[in-house]
Amino acid sequence: MRWLIRTITRKGKGTIAHSDESVTADSLNLGRSPGQDVFLSDLRVALEHARIESLKGNRFRIESLISAGVRVDGKLQQAAGAGVGSRIEIGHHLIRIIKPPAGYDAAIEISESEAASEPNVSKFSDRPFSLGKTWLSKRGPAWAFFLLFLGVGLALPVAGYFVPGLQEKLRASPLPSDNQWESGTLQAAHHFFGEDCSTCHTEAFRMVKDEACVACHATTAAHADPEYFALPELAEERCASCHKDHNGLDGLVRQDQRLCADCHSDLDATSNGLTTLANADDFTANHPQFKVELAAWGANDEFMPRRESLDSDLLSEDSNLKFPHDVHLDAEGINDPSGKRVLDCGDCHEAEPGGGKMLPVKYETMCADCHTLGFDAQAPDRQVPHGKVAEVLFMLEEYYANRALEGGYEDVTAPAVVRQRRRVGSIQRLSQTERAAALAWARSKSRRVGEDLFEGQACSVCHRVTRSGEGDTLAWKVSPVRVAGVWFPKAEFTHGSHTTMTCESCHDARESAFSDDVLIPGIDNCRACHGGEDNSRKVASTCVSCHNYHIYDEVIMASGNAE
Repeated sequence: MRWLIRTITRKGKGTIAHSDESVTADSLNLGRSPGQDVFLSDLRVALEHARIESLKGNRFRIESLISAGVRVDGKLQQAAGAGVGSRIEIGHHLIRIIKPPAGYDAAIEISESEAASEPNVSKFSDRPFSLGKTWLSKRGPAWAFFLLFLGVGLALPVAGYFVPGLQEKLRASPLPSDNQWESGTLQAAHHFFGEDCSTCHTEAFRMVKDEACVACHATTAAHADPEYFALPELAEERCASCHKDHNGLDGLVRQDQRLCADCHSDLDATSNGLTTLANADDFTANHPQFKVELAAWGANDEFMPRRESLDSDLLSEDSNLKFPHDVHLDAEGINDPSGKRVLDCGDCHEAEPGGGKMLPVKYETMCADCHTLGFDAQAPDRQVPHGKVAEVLFMLEEYYANRALEGGYEDVTAPAVVRQRRRVGSIQRLSQTERAAALAWARSKSRRVGEDLFEGQACSVCHRVTRSGEGDTLAWKVSPVRVAGVWFPKAEFTHGSHTTMTCESCHDARESAFSDDVLIPGIDNCRACHGGEDNSRKVASTCVSCHNYHIYDEVIMASGNAE
């Protein structure tokens, strides 16, 4: 059946308003619980207090759901019959059963009982319950405290600013100084002058000027060439637009993605088509493939690095080095002087202290154990230096000249004067002809050994070696190794933050058979763990997670700062 529930509300000046609610149910439950059909807001009402059930012939049954009973038509009862006009009192609520209007099967009217509307007169009614009925006043103490705090919190620090020496005395005393105005914790790097507010706030009640920042940060690089990119965002922005202090120990540098995306989401428009950079505004949704810097030299041997996308068909590192990673990382190991040896990435690649970049690979500490530079079976411990060609040839000529003059060198191709054993100190007894023959053999021997080293067993195994001349003019050139020292000069990456990863997670070196392979991971590899600023399932990474803002070191902030 359909019930009409009408609530009567008394307002000021004797006006009355009502609101109607429709409920479809066989019976109505009344109480203070929000789940009741009729909610009665009164602490004297139980959560489930009473029930009104409709009977035949416009008759109703009122049932109390608590032991205290319910008052029906002035009588306290556990259950009672009722009809149209019956009155039910629960707490300060008066509930009347009224004749239902058209469209309804039953209706009740809820209002405030007469007892609740009567004023509560007691023996304490003549007691004052407001300051207005006493000799006290709120306005007087309020003004007194206002003036006290104004004088202590504002007037004293202001006086300290204008009166020489007063500020220092206030800071050293329990009285308030300008430190009371500090709006938050300073950046950690600014704590050493944090007591002296005038270091940054050079004018009272004025925003911090760029000159105050540049006084310390004069050599900070700009973001871009302000003359080539004549953009208001570069020339007119204040330092404090991006760097707002008093935001905590690490709150000075903006980390939000919008800092960069405002311009870099549409570079053609913001740069007037002057840049070759690709648009980027979110690492997950819109970021170009990574570009690496590859070592390259011009015709005059000047360093002219080139940048290539990791998707480019021209991607290769021309380092002049022969190094197959797959051979060195063979799971069965490689041969070295002591037998089989299994290598891993850490045997050759070591991160610099702090884990930022990788240290250069050095022959002496990482290659020499396996790739020895011995040259003579009769002196197995002797090795040529790993260095310039001239130094190697000089060392060979010096060694074999000394062996030829000392004698006793067992070589069937050597003249008798070289093979003949002599007593110590007898070199001076050689005739001029014998000395000339010994030295001629030494020069020839050093050339043959050099040829074997440079073109056979040693240098050409790892390096590109070119030969020129014949006989006494025979010479070799070992192409210098030119590897990329920093692959991402435009970005920041630290291995120290990725120590939980294995090398193979990012570098597929075990499948690389050529030294010109670029084994730097692409953007999809990084996206496996990193997402944009709003990505909640991956490491949220904004632009400044990998890129610095101040990168154009040809212009420093001191030469182009704005007000």
